Amino acid sequence: MLAVLALVGVIYGKGRLDAKHAIEISQLNETIELTNAALDKERTARQSDAIIAAENAKRQAALQTKIGELNQYVETLEDADRECLSGADVERLRDLWR
Repeated sequence: MLAVLALVGVIYGKGRLDAKHAIEISQLNETIELTNAALDKERTARQSDAIIAAENAKRQAALQTKIGELNQYVETLEDADRECLSGADVERLRDLWR
């Protein structure tokens, strides 16, 4: 009888341990799924940031080109100290901004 009770105790203990392990495995799997979802969101955000950074770099380069053109234009003005531009200067300035 004692051996049977000991066997029942071992089986019961193993069942409790198996249930505890099943819960731990379930929790770990949930943690892995949440972590993978967070990583996917992070990757997507980084890709979006890279696209935006590339677009901003293009805009910056275009702006620097315009600034360079305007600086060259200012250097070529006949009389840079005048308040009004000549007709040819106005046309050239308009062409730079098209």
